[in-house]
Amino acid sequence: MTTTTTRIPLRTKVNALSSSSTSDLRTTNPPSTIKYGYVDTHAHLEMILEKLDTKYEHWIESVREKESEQMYSLESILTIGCKPENWRKVEHFLQFEEVYGAFGVHPLNANAFEENTFSTTVSDGLKALHKKYPGKMKAIGECGLDYYVCQDPDVANAKEWVCPVDCREHQQFVFKEQILLAKEMNLPLVVHARDAGDGDAESDCLDIMRKHCDASQKIHVHCFTGTTSFAQELLQSFPNLKLGFTGVCTFKNGSNVREVVRMTDLNRILLETDGPFMAPVPFRGKVAEPSMVPHIAEIIATVKKSTVEDVFEVCRENTREVYGI
Repeated sequence: MTTTTTRIPLRTKVNALSSSSTSDLRTTNPPSTIKYGYVDTHAHLEMILEKLDTKYEHWIESVREKESEQMYSLESILTIGCKPENWRKVEHFLQFEEVYGAFGVHPLNANAFEENTFSTTVSDGLKALHKKYPGKMKAIGECGLDYYVCQDPDVANAKEWVCPVDCREHQQFVFKEQILLAKEMNLPLVVHARDAGDGDAESDCLDIMRKHCDASQKIHVHCFTGTTSFAQELLQSFPNLKLGFTGVCTFKNGSNVREVVRMTDLNRILLETDGPFMAPVPFRGKVAEPSMVPHIAEIIATVKKSTVEDVFEVCRENTREVYGI
């Protein structure tokens, strides 16, 4: 008789115990009998690997080796395509079993699209990708509003500038179109919302989402660094919305983010790195990559006075609820 083995993503039993006594086990210091699977729900693999100067196959092999005797194991990665020009690069990674993708137009790329070109360039392209990879393309995005960085490439030191009004209007249009597209395609929405400190991006984001998103829509507001009031409004308005937290919650100056973590139910939290950006402590200044997620989980567990095992389990289930992976 042939036996079919089903992969159990959570609390996977490994290295079954023999009849050795407890004292023998302590002496030999065996690996844990439980593996907790985790997912990096938001990463930019093409940028990560470029900065690390390596290929995906080599990188994932090093992660597997590093985690072989840990209590946790990287199960999946959601990599993000932020503009049509890099969708092909991101598409390349979908050949790997554990990699899934989200595709859309980042708000800082929104100014490349006019109303009369968005449909043919973006909408048709995203529909074609989903038709090609129906089990691998898991969401639309990241999309949203970013009022912090000026979009004018001719402005020196652009990161020190606040997004001007005309760029804001363009971002709002492209955001709205992607919300409608996500609903049409029945896909989750990945939202990027970054304020310039005046509250405008948060207010506009809420207004647009309340007007165009379905109340039951699956939404991942990624790399959340906003105010507690913004978080509360989002969570109350959309019952299937979850907040993603990155290495920022481990930073010394990340107390505002930790406060949002504290007040957010664990079943509304997703784990992510947003790699290669914002590597968690103790990796500040290095390239953030998916295997750093456990350090984020540990801080979340501390803030919520929970256990890291609970964080792994609940957040893993949260990922299934949003993305089906």
